[in-house]
Amino acid sequence: MEDRSAPVALCIFEDSRYPNFFPLSLNKPVFELICGTQTLRERIVAEVNPERTVLVCRNYLADVLSGELSLDPGMKGVLVNELPESDILFVNGRLLAFGDEFSGLMNGIEINSVIDKNGTPVAALLPPEKASKFLEFIMESLDDADVARVFSVLRDISGQDDDKDKGSFDRIEREREGALAKWCGENGIRMEKTGLKLLFYYWQLIDENSNCIVDDFQKSPLRGYAPESELFRGVDIINENDIVIGPEVEVRSGTVLDASSGPIVIAKNVSIEPNSIICGPCFVGEGSIIRGGAKIGNGTSLGRQCRIGGEVQETVIAPFTNKQHDGFIGHSYIGSWVNIGAGTCNSDLKNNYSMIRAWNAGRIRDTGRRFLGVVTGDHVKIAINTRVNTGSVIGFCTNVMSVGFSPKFIPSFIWQTDPEIQEFDLDKAVKTAEIMMDRRNISFTPAMAELFKKLNRFCRMAGRNV
Repeated sequence: MEDRSAPVALCIFEDSRYPNFFPLSLNKPVFELICGTQTLRERIVAEVNPERTVLVCRNYLADVLSGELSLDPGMKGVLVNELPESDILFVNGRLLAFGDEFSGLMNGIEINSVIDKNGTPVAALLPPEKASKFLEFIMESLDDADVARVFSVLRDISGQDDDKDKGSFDRIEREREGALAKWCGENGIRMEKTGLKLLFYYWQLIDENSNCIVDDFQKSPLRGYAPESELFRGVDIINENDIVIGPEVEVRSGTVLDASSGPIVIAKNVSIEPNSIICGPCFVGEGSIIRGGAKIGNGTSLGRQCRIGGEVQETVIAPFTNKQHDGFIGHSYIGSWVNIGAGTCNSDLKNNYSMIRAWNAGRIRDTGRRFLGVVTGDHVKIAINTRVNTGSVIGFCTNVMSVGFSPKFIPSFIWQTDPEIQEFDLDKAVKTAEIMMDRRNISFTPAMAELFKKLNRFCRMAGRNV
């Protein structure tokens, strides 16, 4: 069989399951979500090392995605929603592969073939003409008309119990069943099955985060401390062989780095203040600050330029988010540009130890998890001393100010105060985002302003149900 390990043109694509990752995926493609030390996209690119990268996402996200990637030197020349004239390796952005699973996939795929899992395309290797047709097939569920349809359906099914009524959204998915087999038959494409993992729900990003940190560490050649880093006297290192510290890092006295249960990866320009405790598996992103006395538990990933204090356990915190003060966040996924006030805590375990049910794509689902904290979209603000309930979901660009436990689902573009819920004026939401981003020297671009408008319109279509 032909070896497919050499670099090729790579296309990472979204599919119709993006609503299962709301509100995290409201303003970004699913493949831009973090699991481990990097995004799902970065994991795939690292495996393929392509000469050219193409990203396929919902149309309304394309301009902002293009702008953000243009600032990444490693993604110069990336194409969004268009293909070059060459053979293309397509990979589903929800794919999560460990060890040598991905290389096995690449070596096993042949030209003019699609690899699927239960009718969902996982990967494909296609020549230019058929690649263009496959792009059209993918985009059928990602154009603005289909997105608007999804938001309208979410309005109709909101709050339904998944055990009682499957609702209209599942009917949309049933309509797509068999579509891939039909397309392959019409275009003379072979189909092969795979057992590789596709992420299906947002809580799986939390479940798999520790595994991804370990996998990323094992695949990276980096070990030890960069010579430009400084560990002050009195830093306690446990299992030094499983710790990576990048350049220009300061680790102050009294800090404990405990890699006895998994690796610790600290990116460049990180500052760790005195008496912090960091337990692996753990990742701390570039330019982040760990405040004095913080307790960062295993299974935690912190994105770049975060400010983190208090206690964090088995949680993904996306870039540019502040949780500077005391308070507990556990078994959660916190979006970017979020500010969590002093003393705020979330519950991640029910008093009766039962399985947790949570909002997902308009309905309440059984997560199959005994531990689940809070999931927030980007640009969320949570007031001081807020008590966040088990399995809560907070939408995009929402403010939470609760005296008691906050509601388990709070929609996007909302000011939630006890007992009132009112809409967050769009102009004020944009202005707040612009000010916060400017404080980190990040430009709020016209494309971002337009994205806020589109999201506000889509969320109105959903009737405060997303």
